Amino acid sequence: MGAKRAASAAGMAALVYVALSGRLSPASGDETRRRRSAEEGEAERWPERAPASWREAVAVLSRTAGFAYAETLGKWPLGDIAFGINHYMRIQGNLQHEYTGSNCVPLDGPGVRQELIGLLRYLRLCMFFSKKPYEVFQEFGGYGQSDILIRKSKSQFMKPAFRVVRDESTKSFLLFIRGATSTKDRLTAATAAEVPFHHSVLQDGRRSNLVAGHAHCGMVAAARWIADQAIPCLRKAVEQFPDYRVKIIGHSMGAGIAAILTYMLREDNKLSSSSCIAFGPAACMTWDLAESGKDFVTSVVNKNDMVPSFGKASAANLRTVVMASSWAPDLQEQIQQTRILGFVNSSVNFMRSHIPFVSNTGSDNTPMDELNLSANVRAAVQKHSSLSCWSSVAVNTQFLEALVNPTQGIPALMPTYRGTEQTTEKPTIAREPASCFPGELNRQKSDSVETDPEEKATDQEHMDQLLKALRSSRMVSQDPHQLYPPGRIMHMVELPAPEGLSTGEQCHQHEVVAIYETPRSMYGKIRLARTMIRDHYMPRYIETMEMLIDKLAEDEDDTDNRLD
Repeated sequence: MGAKRAASAAGMAALVYVALSGRLSPASGDETRRRRSAEEGEAERWPERAPASWREAVAVLSRTAGFAYAETLGKWPLGDIAFGINHYMRIQGNLQHEYTGSNCVPLDGPGVRQELIGLLRYLRLCMFFSKKPYEVFQEFGGYGQSDILIRKSKSQFMKPAFRVVRDESTKSFLLFIRGATSTKDRLTAATAAEVPFHHSVLQDGRRSNLVAGHAHCGMVAAARWIADQAIPCLRKAVEQFPDYRVKIIGHSMGAGIAAILTYMLREDNKLSSSSCIAFGPAACMTWDLAESGKDFVTSVVNKNDMVPSFGKASAANLRTVVMASSWAPDLQEQIQQTRILGFVNSSVNFMRSHIPFVSNTGSDNTPMDELNLSANVRAAVQKHSSLSCWSSVAVNTQFLEALVNPTQGIPALMPTYRGTEQTTEKPTIAREPASCFPGELNRQKSDSVETDPEEKATDQEHMDQLLKALRSSRMVSQDPHQLYPPGRIMHMVELPAPEGLSTGEQCHQHEVVAIYETPRSMYGKIRLARTMIRDHYMPRYIETMEMLIDKLAEDEDDTDNRLD
């Protein structure tokens, strides 16, 4: 037994080493395409289908690990993670009122209440499918064994668990997709590169329009895998029950996969009436694709849930805003943590020098070494950075302007980012490495330490050389695509109750809940809040929907009483 365990451990260690070293040899065709892309200067394409073998799975997982590192610790300075986010959250305040603006449509009345009652049942079924044993789900839905058409309970990488049931009460075939509840599901969600995706709109059995864009890689691959498994079964079921409709339901990552899968199913003539209900959907597709699904995809968002707004582009915007808002006021506090952060940074540098996939963070960022700068310039960068910020920090154009003109510094950036409103235009993000506000940090240092004039002039010369290289080098890669939640968006909002409402029957803990149909442009910006993670969980969605249904019922009673 001991020998078998040792052999298994050795095999696993070898597999991990091969994966991290990137030495898995792909098939000859894949290798040829990879070499041709490398010769032509093109980035290697991400897969659009689930891996068919363990070799493909390990290869994609290796890329996913590098991608996830590059988009998180590879870009965010530790000071911003430790202090900046919390500081910006404090100065930002509660932004729930933005979802009730003039461009948001309030939803009320008996029709909305009935729609919410139906949505609540689907949400509870989705939660029982994701969190409860199979028998409990069956009992709650009132399903017999003959009503369960497909049952896939175990998930794999890019192959999520799903279930197809025949729901006689709504005359529907319900396809439930589980969200990121396991490590394999979370790795699927972490494969967040954008891949090309298109949707053909059918009218009278003919393709009348083609909508093209980009979508989340892991979710597209998962949706294609489910489509291959479910389409034959659904076709047969619809032929047997022609008055039934297909509904795809999911939460979080499962909701994003459900939306993409709905686009695929609607291209089939027999399944062209398929619709989707997405609870807390991940930002999973570009603007045009998301807009084209307003007639058949309903997205429901709860309060401060940040998942529908979270993507590469919006995270890059948030990073810029956090850096602009936190470095100046909290600098002294951050400097006090220099020793701790320096130790962590040295540990990360050690990892980057010894682990291949960490040292190669992908083509999105250009390392400082590739600028062909002198060692003196890099030394100046390190000297001007109190927290030894990493050399690869993506910034947008406004941040670079503040870097090139350090006399403006953070005070010039603050009015720009405070009160920034999203428009229907797609955000433009430049990616350029830079030290963390060298001008501002240099002024802080000069206040406390007397610098030799000759040394100061030398440092300034080195910094001018760095800024000149930043201007002239071709470091701007392709902007990340801004992803959005799909379809029609219904946002449940909780606001402070008006002064006239103070009874427990009319408000819940001095707050009132309402629901609005919100424009998609609002989800290109991440709004930080203390409850942005907790509001994403399904029990919180259920709680808010129950409050909404009760409130709408009270409003109906008040209206009837006034009429009497």
